[in-house]
Amino acid sequence: MMTTAGSLPIQDNWINNRFGSKKGMLNYTLFETKRLIGQYSSLIVKPNLRPQRLVFVCVGNICRSPLAEAVATTLGYNAISYGLDTRGGDQADPRAISFGNSIYVDLVNHKTRKIDEYCAKDGDLLVCMEPKHLRILEKLGNRTPVTLLGLYGVKPCAYLHDPYNSRPSFFNHCESKVAAATKALIDHVT
Repeated sequence: MMTTAGSLPIQDNWINNRFGSKKGMLNYTLFETKRLIGQYSSLIVKPNLRPQRLVFVCVGNICRSPLAEAVATTLGYNAISYGLDTRGGDQADPRAISFGNSIYVDLVNHKTRKIDEYCAKDGDLLVCMEPKHLRILEKLGNRTPVTLLGLYGVKPCAYLHDPYNSRPSFFNHCESKVAAATKALIDHVT
């Protein structure tokens, strides 16, 4: 296997830059296959649905969901975000704050929120980053309509890998996809 001097094999570099990790590549491939055969087509909300509030959900509420919330809010949409596994009260990841600044979106005052603090309101649309988030919400007894954010990107996908433990190039790649998909979702529902 070819390697670069003092680094990972070229193949591993490509995987980490494109998918975040080998696990990210496997999850992307699995969920993308399911999307391509139509497994998630029922999650695409109707155009012009006009939800009253977009509720973004990820694991830690420090990278993906706070960026999506901030992008939506910047675009004038009512939005909030929660984490499925967070202690609450923490700031956004510094890399997310930096990325937000690069696209003129402010994450400095973000504080993480636990999903058990979520109070459903009429007109909410829960927007998840990964299919496994849908299953967790279902186990928690969720009755609010749900969708996957990646389904609305320029290049739709069912899985937006958590960039938390990834290298900077993938982190920015993932956050770019989150921002673009959030804009596309808002265009779709308004």
